[in-house]
Amino acid sequence: MSEATSPSPGRKGKALLRNHWLNLGLLVVLVAIVVIAYLTVGTSDASTATTSRTATVSTGNVTASVSGSGNLASSRSSSLSFGASGTVTAVKVKVGDKVRKNQILATVDTAAAQRELASAKASLASAQASYDDLTEGQTTAEKEVDSLALETAQDSVDSAQDSVDSATTGLASDKAAGAPSATLKKDKETLAQARSQLTSARSQLAQKKVDIEKNQEGATDAQLAEAKVNIASAQVSVEDAKDALADTRLRAPFAGTILTVGGEVGDSVSSGSSSSSSSSGSGSSSETGTDSSSSTSSSSGSAFISLAATSKMTVTASIAEADIGSVKTGQDAEITLSASDETMSGTVSQISPEGATSSNVVQYEVTITVTDPVSTARLGASVSVVITTGSAQDVLVLQTSAITTTGDTSTVSLLKNGVATTTEVEIGLEGSSTTEIKSGLSAGDEVQIPTTTDDSSSSSGVPGFGSSGGFGGGGGGMPGGGGGRQ
Repeated sequence: MSEATSPSPGRKGKALLRNHWLNLGLLVVLVAIVVIAYLTVGTSDASTATTSRTATVSTGNVTASVSGSGNLASSRSSSLSFGASGTVTAVKVKVGDKVRKNQILATVDTAAAQRELASAKASLASAQASYDDLTEGQTTAEKEVDSLALETAQDSVDSAQDSVDSATTGLASDKAAGAPSATLKKDKETLAQARSQLTSARSQLAQKKVDIEKNQEGATDAQLAEAKVNIASAQVSVEDAKDALADTRLRAPFAGTILTVGGEVGDSVSSGSSSSSSSSGSGSSSETGTDSSSSTSSSSGSAFISLAATSKMTVTASIAEADIGSVKTGQDAEITLSASDETMSGTVSQISPEGATSSNVVQYEVTITVTDPVSTARLGASVSVVITTGSAQDVLVLQTSAITTTGDTSTVSLLKNGVATTTEVEIGLEGSSTTEIKSGLSAGDEVQIPTTTDDSSSSSGVPGFGSSGGFGGGGGGMPGGGGGRQ
């Protein structure tokens, strides 16, 4: 049996030597990669650290503003209905028509109203004539009538007296002649009748004298007062009749555009009223005017015609709670049409004292009156608004991002000879990107703008290795294990 032969000592030594030089070469390559990566990343970080932004204090203007959005609306709208019942006889407008103030828009039948007015005027004329008669006193003709009546009454008395005298004489003669009792009885009856007529005639004469004296004295205060009351009552009736006639005509209470027409000729309508709304508010300028046509009480839902003043528009914008404190009536605003980007000027006319909460956000409605509406502006159009809440002219101005404010204290990093020094400043009006500097800086001063450091960019580690600079895998061992023999 033969024995196994083992490798010679010379072959073992050569194998170990080859592994040693291989591992050494790999180590050199890895060290070179680490050095190159460190130099590259380190140089980049150093470059970033030394780069900083600055801002220069200058003289200029600062404007503060708040923004919101809303929709265009008319500064005044009205829903009109007839004040009189009847049949529609004319509709003089259509949707989209421009109308002037007091223009007649539609009418109903006027026959009944005209008759009432004529009757009321006649009653007034009669009442006025009666009053005039009382104040003017007796005319010559009336005096002649009274004189003739007095003469007639006197003649009646005289005639009755003659009848009494004749009856008295006849009775005396018959008694003296011894006339039968029947004759005497008849004579007595004739005398009694004559005396009764005389009494009546005398009474009428006395009354006539009293009446003539009153006529000559003129009207009493009570008579004049009653006549005046009659005139006043008749005048009210005439005015009521005029109103009733006016109610048969539907007029525009202000200049505007017809929005809806709810009827046509031949329709029967009932008396209603015209409701009107205006977004005037404090300081707003809305069209005003009296609706001299009709109406006293109805709703826009039953309106025969509705119109709006499109020459004067408003926007009701929602402003955040944080901004509403700086908004005041009279402030200027810029209004932009969302569809066309056209702009219009406006003025804040009203600020709601009560906020509305939606999704835990409180906003306040601010009404802005448009001062120069463009021709393409339409009611209901979406708009954005920017309200100028303040402005400062020819003041020291600094970029807002260069200022650090903590509580009530504001500071900047003032650069002098390349050295940044923290300096306290007094700020004024804050705009969207710049802030007014009231004290602490001068025009031309250079200020360093604070920057935010990114921790990941400042790491000096090598990509692909741990933060401690070791090789991937964290153990630091060479590839192939610990380098021992297999």
